[in-house]
Amino acid sequence: MTTSSASPKTTWQKIWIAIRFIVFGIGGFWLLIFCWIALIEGLSPHGARLLSVYLALPLAAAGALMMLFGGGVWGRWAYLWVFLSTPIIVSILMLLSPFLPDLPTLEILDPKLMGALVFSLPMAVSYTFVRRYYRRRDATKMNSIHKPSAPPSLEAE
Repeated sequence: MTTSSASPKTTWQKIWIAIRFIVFGIGGFWLLIFCWIALIEGLSPHGARLLSVYLALPLAAAGALMMLFGGGVWGRWAYLWVFLSTPIIVSILMLLSPFLPDLPTLEILDPKLMGALVFSLPMAVSYTFVRRYYRRRDATKMNSIHKPSAPPSLEAE
């Protein structure tokens, strides 16, 4: 009985996966965060800019695509929601903050913990939903592959 595994078979493949993750995954993450900060800062009324707004948006998208490749999930486009969830949530909070009344702060939680929650919670929630989506999609694809097809009907002729 032979079993096939999805793990890499050679040392060079393992090295390539590590390099791909470091260069594209982590590099794409930092590119996305830098361009997102430049985009938010570019939309503010003051004069200093890190990067042009017109350049920051495509570079942020390129960073997100780099993260897909680096994480080994190229072609599973729903994972973009995981990478973009934190910038989207923080941008919405920044846009709504002038219009919201002073919210009572949670004095129980440390400000660093609140920052970590705001950063990681959207990613964790979106990752859960995306994983569930792909699990269901893969299960229905496997069911349709293993289901015998019905014979052609004589009425169709």
